[in-house]
Amino acid sequence: MRVGSEDMLLPTTMVGNYPNPRWYDGHGFARFPKGEFVYDAISREAFEDAVLAIVHDQEAAGLDVISDGKVYGGDSPYAQIIYHYYERMTGFKPSGTNIGLPIYSTLYSPTVVGEVTRAHPFHLATLRATRKATKKPVKISYVGIQVLAAAATNNYYSDTRELGMAIAKAFNEDFKELEANGCDIIQLDEFVWPYGMGDWEVDAINAAMDGISCDFWVHTCWGNYSGTPGYFPEENEKDFGAWVLDKRTAESATPERAAAIFPKVKDTNITALNYEVGRMGPDDLKPLVEHNWDRPFVAGVIDVKSTITETADEVADRIRQVLEYVPAEKLGLSTDCGLINLNRMISASKLRALGDGAAIVRAELAAK
Repeated sequence: MRVGSEDMLLPTTMVGNYPNPRWYDGHGFARFPKGEFVYDAISREAFEDAVLAIVHDQEAAGLDVISDGKVYGGDSPYAQIIYHYYERMTGFKPSGTNIGLPIYSTLYSPTVVGEVTRAHPFHLATLRATRKATKKPVKISYVGIQVLAAAATNNYYSDTRELGMAIAKAFNEDFKELEANGCDIIQLDEFVWPYGMGDWEVDAINAAMDGISCDFWVHTCWGNYSGTPGYFPEENEKDFGAWVLDKRTAESATPERAAAIFPKVKDTNITALNYEVGRMGPDDLKPLVEHNWDRPFVAGVIDVKSTITETADEVADRIRQVLEYVPAEKLGLSTDCGLINLNRMISASKLRALGDGAAIVRAELAAK
């Protein structure tokens, strides 16, 4: 698989959030400024040290592409991920009802009250800290455009498409700044693509990528907030709305996942598609073949919803299953999703299992 200017066989990486060092969240160091670390030298040093620790865990596991780990700060980094962006754009008021998506309904929905533009860099400080900590290719992750549009209460734009295109323009400015500062891969984490894609979602992501030449991946998330898979509300729950907090029964219908993103995802200009296989098994790989996906695919092969660490052999078995659908020269490997719901010790061991399992299969391919 091509990563930047280099060909790699089964390159490994992780997806999304990684557990912050406990000293970072627990001792008042978790401050991420709107802009640059200019005057607060203590917060900058703490932030860079936290990123360095997360990078170290990835390098110790033998991963090939190093992720930023989404060190946004705060006691609840998973909840903070969407607000990080709203706070760095104009037009959003930080108050509203709860988000009207089942597993995310414990979060509030900021209100759009004016023109949305980029006011502060989203991830320049993150890129610089990650690049400073490693010589390997660096991947910086963003929350998806459709996520931010869907999670906001739109009281300004005529429709969701118009809001989405405004967010895409703000992202495009940030992407260009990251590319100019040496980012190898930009990744969007789209939580709501499995609930369905339309024309505006394709237009928005392509607009955000306009003029970007670095690799651009999309992680399509099957749901992981609080370790919960994505699902639809009950059919008889007619009054489901933003005021209803999470509730799930055994009968709750799951989204159609991979089937829901095809064929629309083929109209996007993304370099690589990524989603989980480790927990769900290989059935969700069938749409790749049915719709002739001929671009790189990054398969999640580590189950982040289980506290049990896979053995290297178990990971190797999952990789072999994926190879029945995706050729080795177009395959990358990752965790299913972010590891934030696990403690750091377990997360680090799962990364090692990913690196070791990939090494087993690389050796087998080399021997053929």
